[in-house]
Amino acid sequence: MYSVEELKNKLKDKVTGLGIDPKFKENPAFDEAIIEIKCFITRMNMGEALESVKVKEEKRSISFSWTSPAGNKYSMMISCSSPETFRCIKTEERPPFVGTNGQVVREKEVTEQVTTIDNSSGFITIYINGSSINNIDCKNGECNNNPWSVMEYYTSEGIMRDRDLKIFPGGILAEDFDSARTNSILFIPRQAFIISGPFYNSYEMRSILSREKLDTARLTAEDKPRGIEYRATVRLSQEHGLQNMQTLGGDPYPQRITIPPLSTEEIDRMISR
Repeated sequence: MYSVEELKNKLKDKVTGLGIDPKFKENPAFDEAIIEIKCFITRMNMGEALESVKVKEEKRSISFSWTSPAGNKYSMMISCSSPETFRCIKTEERPPFVGTNGQVVREKEVTEQVTTIDNSSGFITIYINGSSINNIDCKNGECNNNPWSVMEYYTSEGIMRDRDLKIFPGGILAEDFDSARTNSILFIPRQAFIISGPFYNSYEMRSILSREKLDTARLTAEDKPRGIEYRATVRLSQEHGLQNMQTLGGDPYPQRITIPPLSTEEIDRMISR
């Protein structure tokens, strides 16, 4: 056994040791998957507990759990189901509190990262599936479920080519809060991008970014409740968007977009970064 701090500092080696395909390390996008898992740990706000909480490592899995002084219960598991796929599941259950109607409210968030590699092309796909559940105004044997999913598609050079976010309408999960299983909570997000599946088009909101050029991407957005469909070529952030496609500006649906041409010197600097 070893500490969570060691896991975080040596995460790339620890994940590699689970038996993943060596081709993962040839794609720079593998580092993006590792960074995201580190962010999962950072969001636990462990502080000095990084050194004291111990990690359990078994064949093809790494796991630990921790309860913060404020009463937040966290757990994480990293596993490798096949050489071409590894996943990380993080849960956070917040302390219960009394709602406005006197009900004791309980809430939990489950987030999963699934990273896969295509052996023939070397492309990496990262799926981030998530949902929050709660027991607000629920009958026995039920809880509320609010699922979403993101797919990120990287070339063999580690450049994001597509990013697709789907947010699904909240629904009722036919399981009690305490007995709700991860497989049930993430059932819809895990099927979000299966074209022939029942949930491929059942989203409430969707936002797709598809790279066009080095600093621009095609944005396609849909907000079904508001009846909005939006398409535009948008500019990417030169600081954060050249590899991972982060857009400029805060307005998700700008009416007017101006994209000035880049000079040769600007293009060279962007490529170097």
